[in-house]
Amino acid sequence: MNTAAKTFIVAIASVAAAAAAGVSLANRTAAPATEIVKLERVVIVGKRAEAPVVAQLPRVVIEGRRDVTAVAAAQTPVWIV
Repeated sequence: MNTAAKTFIVAIASVAAAAAAGVSLANRTAAPATEIVKLERVVIVGKRAEAPVVAQLPRVVIEGRRDVTAVAAAQTPVWIV
């Protein structure tokens, strides 16, 4: 084998190793499970302020979890005929 062929083989091997490492890292950083949430409002009234102060803060209540197929089915557009 000449030098160019050896260099080509080393380059192919290094690209394959980098691709394998990338695939293994990509599997670790997968998105977490999708959750069904219900948003509510929480009202806080300030009693020590001179004027009554009302702050509305969002609160998230987790109601359940869906699998991937149910989420995909819910997100697909439905054509009304």
